[in-house]
Amino acid sequence: MMSDTPRAQGGDDGTPEPGEGATAPAPDPAEVEKLARRILEGLGFEVTVAARDAGATIEVDVAGPDREFLLDHKAEALNALQYLLNRIIYRGRAGKKIHLDSDGYRRDREGEIVEAARRTAEHVKARGEESLLSPLNPYERRLVHLALAEIDGIGTRSVGDGFMKRIAIFPTK
Repeated sequence: MMSDTPRAQGGDDGTPEPGEGATAPAPDPAEVEKLARRILEGLGFEVTVAARDAGATIEVDVAGPDREFLLDHKAEALNALQYLLNRIIYRGRAGKKIHLDSDGYRRDREGEIVEAARRTAEHVKARGEESLLSPLNPYERRLVHLALAEIDGIGTRSVGDGFMKRIAIFPTK
């Protein structure tokens, strides 16, 4: 059944953009940690959860013997849990982004994505032909757009519909 209540439109990752809708007070990292632990334990995962305030974000790290299940299939479960935490904590209000990681997976993945994008951009500059990257989530696309904005003669745009989109890298001559 559809609700008649208007909802704030947020970012591609399902979290409200700053300035949209009401602003939520910054959640206590302990509250975020408790919710993440409750969800994961409820799913039967044997993990530990630690959250900390990192200034612009709340960083949550998941460790333990079952953490690899969160990282299967390009960390789909990790991404889904991050999305849920942001939606549950903020309930349509703007607030600090909650970032979920496990043993540095996101940091390593971010480096791989940016490096692949830069290599592709150099290839595009050399050949003068547009190239498409593999589908990326909104956060990963933002990393690519920001990294390639620094390269003269290269432009980027997101292509596709839905949560996962590709990035077209093209020459701007």
